[in-house]
Parts: sequence; structure tokens; C-alpha cells
Amino acid sequence: MDLLYKKYLIPMVLFDSSGKVCHPEISWDIHPIMETFISPKEHQPVCLFNHFPFMFAKLDFMTDSKPYSLLIGPCGMIGESPDTFLFKGHVYHYGIHYTKETTAAFEEFVQLAYAFLTHKLLKKEELHWIYQKEIKQRSTTDQRLEDSLYDRRMQEATFDSYQFELRYTEYIKRNQPEKIDWLFKKMQETYHVELSENELESLKLKFSAFVAILTRISIDEGVPINQAFSLSDALIQGLFRIHSSNEWHTYMKEATYRFMELIHQQPLADKSMLVKQLINYIDSHIYDRVTLDELAETFDKHKTHLSALFKKEMGQTIHSYIQERKINESKHLLLFTDKSYKEISVLLSFASQSHFIQVFKKTTSLTPREYRDQHYAYSVH
Repeated sequence: MDLLYKKYLIPMVLFDSSGKVCHPEISWDIHPIMETFISPKEHQPVCLFNHFPFMFAKLDFMTDSKPYSLLIGPCGMIGESPDTFLFKGHVYHYGIHYTKETTAAFEEFVQLAYAFLTHKLLKKEELHWIYQKEIKQRSTTDQRLEDSLYDRRMQEATFDSYQFELRYTEYIKRNQPEKIDWLFKKMQETYHVELSENELESLKLKFSAFVAILTRISIDEGVPINQAFSLSDALIQGLFRIHSSNEWHTYMKEATYRFMELIHQQPLADKSMLVKQLINYIDSHIYDRVTLDELAETFDKHKTHLSALFKKEMGQTIHSYIQERKINESKHLLLFTDKSYKEISVLLSFASQSHFIQVFKKTTSLTPREYRDQHYAYSVH
């Protein structure tokens, strides 16, 4: 399952007949979710759900005479605009947590997952789509859209809200907190179209939308992906402390300043977008074997151009940066795990144990053993 997710970026949850999740490890209750994906009229071992603009599927199968189910999704629909999926207080992002496919491609993935689990082929005519909830949901969505457009026209807030977002992102990038403060005062006057019948819930939805914007800006500006999403998750989880619009307003300003601080403390703040993307890619693939050819193919640039630009802005070659990052990661593994030098060399995709030791000594003037012996006593305190 993990290999399928890594390759196709379509989430999956495996659970038994009692609803206990078998894989992956998650903390939330699966039962309320599964009620959405059980047909009230008939039981089908393979059901696909069109919950516009997302697709899901549920597979029922037997293994070792025990019944299991696999929930597949969300998978976005190609051509539809939503790039985030809000679930259990977390914002999941297109291209990072899930992908978008055509319905035909999603069907093929379901067939692949079924074959993987049961070692049997699933014919296309055995696929059973359920649209009823999608139709009901879309009619409700259409009504809400119409009401929202009417509210915006009456309040003349559309233009101001759009201008607010443009200025908001620009002032964050320029690190201008005094203008951010002015915008928040302006926002109280213009950015107030309700998103739900419950005012507090509406504000929390707006907060999640703003944090999604902040997360994308920070990643674009060179913040490592794991740091950006860690801050995003922490801020969204803190929403339970918000009980009034004034508290929301204060918390929104705090979140903005936290992201601004994260962005502008980064050593990459003044680097070009391409160099930031290269570094983010390398850092997120630190346990893989990353080559210049792979980077050139990934970013659709000539490797000579990538090498020259990186050396100009970073003062070192791409190869030396990759080795430096791998050695920094190996230091952590040496001090905080009991992994052998061979295991570390394999984990970090060095050519061999001797190559790892050679690069480590060249970078630190110490062998891995010497480094562990000198620093281990301090790491245990």
C-alpha cells in the first residue's frame, strides 16, 4: 500500500470488519466516515463514489477467511479548481498529499488496488459508481454559491476581498508587518461574507483557507516543506481555543506573523525561485539517491543551467550540497539511533559504507566512529 501511495499519491485506509484500522496508523475514528460510503440500498463489494469535486472508492474483500475493506481517496478531479481538502482539522494539499485524475484513471487505480489485494482481476463492468449524494451535494452547493454571490453583491465585498488577498501575500513576501496590521483593520470592514450558518465555524473555515495560503507562500519562498506544514498543523489544531470573532482576529494576526518570521529567517529568502525549489526537492529526498540528471528532468531545465545557477547563488555545487545535507542527517542518526555505519550508508543511499566514511571524514575531519565517540556523551543528556 505504501508503495502504491508513493507512486500514485492516492490515499488508502485498510480496516477490518469491526472498523479497526489496520493500515496506516491513524488516531481518528473510521466509523463516521464509513457511514458515508455504505450504500443504503444494496451491498456492492466494489463501490466508487463521485463526491464532487473528489472521488472515493470502497473495496470489500477476504484474506485468510477474514473480511477487510479498503477506503480509497480523496482523489481530485482533473479540471476542477479545489487544491485543498479539509479533513479532521487538517488541510491536505493537491500535489503533496493527494493527486487529481480523470474518472477513467481513477477506475484503473481501483482495479490495480483490487488486484494487489486479492490477486484477482476486476472487470470494468464490475465497477459500481454512486452519484446520488453528489447530486444532492451539488444542488446544495449551487444554492450556497448563489446566496454567497448575492451577499457579496449586496455588501460590495468581492473586489475588496480579492484586493485584500493580493496585498496580503505581497506584504508577507516583502516583510512589512505594519502594512499587514493595516490590512487586518481593513479586513474587519470588508472580508466578512459568511461561509456557513454558524459564525464561529465560518471563521474557522476562513482561518484554514488563510493558513493554506500562508503555507504555500512559505514553501514558495524557500521554507522546507516539513517546517511549513508543521506550523500549519499546529496553528489549525489550536483553533479549539477560539470562541469569539475577536479571538479569531487576534489568532489570525499571530499566525500571519509566525509565518512571516519563518519565511524571513530562512537563509534562502533572497534566492531565486528555482534554487528554492531545488533545495526543497533535495531536502525532501535526502534518503534517496538524487542526481543532477534527475533534477534536470524533474524541473525541465538543462543540467548546465541548473549547475551554474546553483553555484552562483549558493556558493557550492549541487553535488556538494547534497553530500553536505546527507552528512548532517547522518550526524543525527549517529547520535540518536543505534544504527550501524553500514545501515546509515544504505539509508542515505551512499554507494557503499566506505564511500560514506570517506565523505563524512572529508566534511567533518572525523570518521563516523570518532564523531559518535566524541559527541555521544552529550547527546544522551
